[in-house]
Amino acid sequence: MAQVSIRLNGYVYSVGCQDGEEHHLYAMARQVESWLQRARTLGGAASESKTLMMAALLMADEIFELKHRPLPDDMLATVEEAKAALRIAEARQERLAQLAQRAEELAGALETSE
Repeated sequence: MAQVSIRLNGYVYSVGCQDGEEHHLYAMARQVESWLQRARTLGGAASESKTLMMAALLMADEIFELKHRPLPDDMLATVEEAKAALRIAEARQERLAQLAQRAEELAGALETSE
């Protein structure tokens, strides 16, 4: 397990993460720091708790917008193609399982008839 030091709102925090995820954690910290900077800009000389509250609201707003943004048409088409491919693969897998079961039944019948 890796340990990294990140700076948020003027404070340094030691945070654990999985090995290899350090860069991702640093990127997340930079994103949070940008929300904090934006909150400070909006709130002026606000208290630390108000700055953190404003940053949390900015984050929640962005997450809400991302969740409710319609997908582009080409992405919707790709998703539908992927769903169709999954249905075909599932049907093939089911058919293969049926054929395997039938082959086992035939092999068993041959063994008992000898």
